[in-house]
Amino acid sequence: MSKRPIRVTGFTRFFIVMLLIAPLAYIGASYYNGQDGIQNLKNLLKIGKKSESTATSPTSTEGQTLRVNEAPPSDALKEELEFKKKRIDELYLENEALKRKLESAEKAIEESKK
Repeated sequence: MSKRPIRVTGFTRFFIVMLLIAPLAYIGASYYNGQDGIQNLKNLLKIGKKSESTATSPTSTEGQTLRVNEAPPSDALKEELEFKKKRIDELYLENEALKRKLESAEKAIEESKK
């Protein structure tokens, strides 16, 4: 037995720490994005059974059960498109009003400086 402890270089310490931190960071980021991080790692490493793919699992949208590959009804899409167009128009008008208000405030500031 040697009396000296095993010497470890800085790179070896970094490498060992990264072996522990990298998977934990991946799992944390997956959970933050709304995915199952542990199952993602298992699928990545091909360990155990794979989970059902999202293409075959049903999802619920406004009380209707649809599959991911199926197209939702066109009426719902048209209503959503109309709503978004109205919202864009409202925001455009609000933006124009704020621009006018800013210009008038800038003019008032310039006049007060004179």
